[in-house]
Amino acid sequence: MITLDTNLTLYPGLYYYLPMVKNQNSKAYSAIDQYADTKAAKGTPETQNTQQTNKTNNVPTDYSSLIEMLKLELPANRLEILKLIPHSELLQFLYLLNKDQLVNGLKLFTKERLLQFVSNLSKEQLLKMLTKMYISTDQILEHFSIKEINHFLSSKKIEKSNMLKIFQSLSKVELAQIAEAATGIAQGNKTEVQLLKVIGDLNATQITDGIKGLEYKKMSGIVSEMLKQDAALYNEFTQESLFKQTKNFAKTSLVEGMGTIDSDQLIKFLDKLPNSFLALVATQIDTDLLAQILVNDYQNLLSQIAA
Repeated sequence: MITLDTNLTLYPGLYYYLPMVKNQNSKAYSAIDQYADTKAAKGTPETQNTQQTNKTNNVPTDYSSLIEMLKLELPANRLEILKLIPHSELLQFLYLLNKDQLVNGLKLFTKERLLQFVSNLSKEQLLKMLTKMYISTDQILEHFSIKEINHFLSSKKIEKSNMLKIFQSLSKVELAQIAEAATGIAQGNKTEVQLLKVIGDLNATQITDGIKGLEYKKMSGIVSEMLKQDAALYNEFTQESLFKQTKNFAKTSLVEGMGTIDSDQLIKFLDKLPNSFLALVATQIDTDLLAQILVNDYQNLLSQIAA
């Protein structure tokens, strides 16, 4: 049984390899996909041991020989070695992975755990996620409640001129409903031009109050047009209401949406994985690069493996 030397220290030299990582690495291994189908990070047993690597009394000092001796081209063998590295050091290996590989690691969490991470994101980060996960603005608004739409319409950042442009395409009945809700006065048989004049004489707050008098579907349609004209208005929704939208997605879509989060934040999430799972994520590292790190910084560990 291999025993890890407790005197192993945190190797700052690992950061030497960061500039060596290419922008586009090879496609992430399917091991995580296969594992995540049946296992979740919380409350699951550790990965079963694979076949032991070849043993020899002489530890190679060149990368290619080490790859051949330990068969590092096999993800299972890389996993067994990486599982022997302390969590704090193993975490540094993640900085050598690309964004897609980090996102791949999120599949090891349950949906509930992912939502816990997402719940702490800023509105800006949530909006990036939702934009990626939804096809259109209309789809996003489908899941907002009337209360949340009304909160949005209470924003002081909605431009009156933009609302009047949208109203040009509304029917006479809809214009009358807005005018009556805003003024509290029945509009009788006024024409569309006259109704637009009535609404145009109101201030922005009165107009948004008038919009609230429409049925939900029409009201959300107007809000959708507002957002298309000025995407910055998405920030007028609360963080809580934006987070609620992420709950509507399956885990696979949620993981995909989290690809919009910066790599440093993803690594903070992955730090919550048990060591064996973190090692599984790290197996995606380039084989040659892993061999270089092991030869240069982990001779002590290699000696124990080869013993």
